[in-house]
Amino acid sequence: MISNTAVFIAHLNTLFATSVHPEYLPMAGPKNAAKDPNPSYQKAKNAALRLLTYRSRSEKEVERRLKGKYTEDVIDRTLSDLRRQGLLNDAEFAREWREQREKFRPRGPAVITQELQKLGVDREVIREALSDFDSSANAYKAGSKYAAKLPVQDAALFRRRLGAFLHRRGFQGDVLGHTVERILRELLDSLHGGVDRDEQYDQAEEPHRWDRRQGNDECAYHRSGSDVS
Repeated sequence: MISNTAVFIAHLNTLFATSVHPEYLPMAGPKNAAKDPNPSYQKAKNAALRLLTYRSRSEKEVERRLKGKYTEDVIDRTLSDLRRQGLLNDAEFAREWREQREKFRPRGPAVITQELQKLGVDREVIREALSDFDSSANAYKAGSKYAAKLPVQDAALFRRRLGAFLHRRGFQGDVLGHTVERILRELLDSLHGGVDRDEQYDQAEEPHRWDRRQGNDECAYHRSGSDVS
């Protein structure tokens, strides 16, 4: 029969893609409780490990969940042990968070930064995790699916709605504007089969700047060189 410890090791290996030595994991049963001089610590560690079986977490997340239930000394010891065992690593956690966003729900660096800060990740750790982030690729991935729902025949309305969508997801400035124009051009080319388009669509080729109007979920585009109100 496979022991509970073996099953737990296999589960953690799957989650973290790392090898966890059995001595680092809690053993069930009264024998372990009798040997542990600090049962409060073992309870805290078991609680932390349970949290980590659902998904990887930041150090601050685990600390917040333990706070109020255990003493600071017990929490510090638990966090220290988990760091030493490689089960808590904010740099790795931030990279994983970014990768999950890129794969399933693309967001801009501004939103990802906010999310990680709420989870207690240090700003410098976040900056390093996003150091090679491709904003243009992520904006295009996020915008392409949404754009299929928009009326491409009305270029102005298309720009406003797609621009607002991308802005809410943390994309800004030139990345946002260029992504909107790229997607619009591609959809128009597809719509017209590569032949010359009507004059009303020609403005899609011209560079625009995007501005978020206060109190309005839509966008206002301004030709390059004009003032943004």
